[in-house]
Amino acid sequence: MKKLIKAFFVLVVLVLTAVLVFLYTTKPTNAKIGVDKLERQTEEKEKQKNIFDNKKKINILLLGATSTTTIANPNSTERGQSDTIMLVSIDAIENKVQVLSIPRDSWVKIKGHGERRINDAYVLGDVPLAVDTIENLLDTYIDHYVVVNYDIIEQLVDALGGVDMEWDRPDYKYEDNWIYPPLKIDLKRGTNHLNGREAVAYLRARKAYRDSDLGRIDAQQGFLMQIFNELKSPSTILLVPKLLEMAVNNVETDLSYGDLAYLATWGLKLNNSDIRMDKIGGGFIKKVQSGVEVDVIDVYRTQAIKKLHEFPYNFEVPDRTQEMESITVGN
Repeated sequence: MKKLIKAFFVLVVLVLTAVLVFLYTTKPTNAKIGVDKLERQTEEKEKQKNIFDNKKKINILLLGATSTTTIANPNSTERGQSDTIMLVSIDAIENKVQVLSIPRDSWVKIKGHGERRINDAYVLGDVPLAVDTIENLLDTYIDHYVVVNYDIIEQLVDALGGVDMEWDRPDYKYEDNWIYPPLKIDLKRGTNHLNGREAVAYLRARKAYRDSDLGRIDAQQGFLMQIFNELKSPSTILLVPKLLEMAVNNVETDLSYGDLAYLATWGLKLNNSDIRMDKIGGGFIKKVQSGVEVDVIDVYRTQAIKKLHEFPYNFEVPDRTQEMESITVGN
């Protein structure tokens, strides 16, 4: 059995390498893989053999960007807000990963713009301002970033033949016909087999949860683990070329093609128990932004910093004692 597993990983590495070489040589001119917006590329980094070289731990900021297209402006190319914010900490020695979700409605200081919701940092100043804002919030250093749009989620789920997600609450329907394409959510209590567009709708649902974005974060993290398990299936190797093509077309990152291949093969060796999902908690408060009163989250900053500093020796059940249920705050 061990020989079979080893052979599978060798095959994955070979396929990844071949596909990445092909994609690199045929990549479109607008590809955003390996573009360093943080301008932190140093001579030392260029000499690294792999992404973990000379580092025990790295932090990767994952941003899920929303589209700005609407019925009135279906061709908009303006930068949207970061609807999903996750700080992924990776320990290559202990082979552990921590995914710390940051609520999009967190009330923080954004350099040059005062106090605002944290998801505004990306739209106001692109990746550099988003990284700076989160580094200041969590007193940490971010090594790399990955920005994805929801198109890749839709394409990924469809490529996998759909995904089964549990909905443990009453049937829920919601429509927003202003955005383009329109958002339509239709979830039934129990198991829902979702196609790509339905999966995106599931991930964007907020009003179904009493604690709004905090509840949605749990759903997003559960979805990620489900996809992770699907991608570890041996049959997925046949999808590798298609999956990497999706990344080229829908991902913006300072990671190189080689970095992505290395992370992918390294991640396949992990078990679910090696991945810790957590989130920053906080209390709901009211603030004024752009002259409008808004419901935001006053995050537990000290608790969040502790979670980062204790990784990877904090692999226990996440502490939810201070996380509050509160009112719904929009969608």
